[in-house]
Amino acid sequence: MAGGVPTQSNGYGGIGTGIDASQISYGGYIDLEADVLRWLTLGLAGRYEDYSTFGSTTLGKVQARAKATDWLAFRATASTGFHAPTPGQSNVGTISTTFLPGSPTNVQIGTYPVTSSIARFYGATALRPEESTNLAAGVVLTFPDKTLVTVDGYDIVVRHRISISQTFTVTAADVAKLPDLAPVGAGGVVQYYTNGFDTRTRGLDVVGSRVFFLGSYGQLSTQLAYNYNLTSVPTYDPTVINQTRITDIKHYAPNRRVNLNLGYRLGPFEAVVHENYYGTYRDEFDYPGQLFSAKWTTDLDLSYVVWNNITAAIGGRNIFNTYPDKIANTAKIPVYPTTGGLVDGEVYPRTGGPFGFNGAFFYFRLAAKF
Repeated sequence: MAGGVPTQSNGYGGIGTGIDASQISYGGYIDLEADVLRWLTLGLAGRYEDYSTFGSTTLGKVQARAKATDWLAFRATASTGFHAPTPGQSNVGTISTTFLPGSPTNVQIGTYPVTSSIARFYGATALRPEESTNLAAGVVLTFPDKTLVTVDGYDIVVRHRISISQTFTVTAADVAKLPDLAPVGAGGVVQYYTNGFDTRTRGLDVVGSRVFFLGSYGQLSTQLAYNYNLTSVPTYDPTVINQTRITDIKHYAPNRRVNLNLGYRLGPFEAVVHENYYGTYRDEFDYPGQLFSAKWTTDLDLSYVVWNNITAAIGGRNIFNTYPDKIANTAKIPVYPTTGGLVDGEVYPRTGGPFGFNGAFFYFRLAAKF
């Protein structure tokens, strides 16, 4: 047995973690929108909810759209948000077997509810709802020939954000103090959901679209979207969120994204191309110090209506077989020259980054509409 978990014919028999938990909420919503002037549209919305586990909350939204000319309009929105912890986040506990980065030895990793003795042992406190404030403003440019451009900036503050804590390594002394840790065992790790930090995300969205009518040569629809966002962690609890976790909050998702979508249609034939750009990102917990480079991936779908409502299609995702950077050889994470990977066999980041490490995927599709 490993970590107090009995083995069976199919590997570890596991630990029963079934729960019976529920949460009841009642809510009411109102949403009003009107053209108060020929050039001005205003909107007002309100929401009230009452949760059996967390009490009640009142939220609101105000929005405005002002049309300056036939081709130029301005818009802005201010709203508040609320997210109650789910019954799963509050009650579910799981244990799985995994490898820690750079280690050939498998360990138990346990995610425990904050009400458990184990989570409390490592500093967990009762979960509380998230609250947010959202501000956004932008311009809308409408040009002839079905050309539309929007530019929007946003500022989102989330307080008491719910997320996984840093990991805590279990020692033999910990097991001696708290026998409930025996299923994880010395060398295993423990984590739990927490409200350990606030975040502030500022960003910019630019989207342009245009439809080209090509006469007897069909129709081409185009869209180009750019996003830049930057997340900061203005306040946090250093006992449950460390600097490694903060770095991943800021940079695990790429700060820059670009999407180009092209759709060409001619009679029963249609071709769709998605070009996806992912900016640089980091995974400081697994691969400290490594900056993974930006990548492009391409998706393609070719379809043809073969008979009435029967459509056949072939296509692929990431058709040019793009992979994330390989794991870099560092003092903390050594790469073995004989395999080009870590001691546990990893060559690419185990989470796959923003688009995975499986390379190209191709498919055939047959669809019928009735």
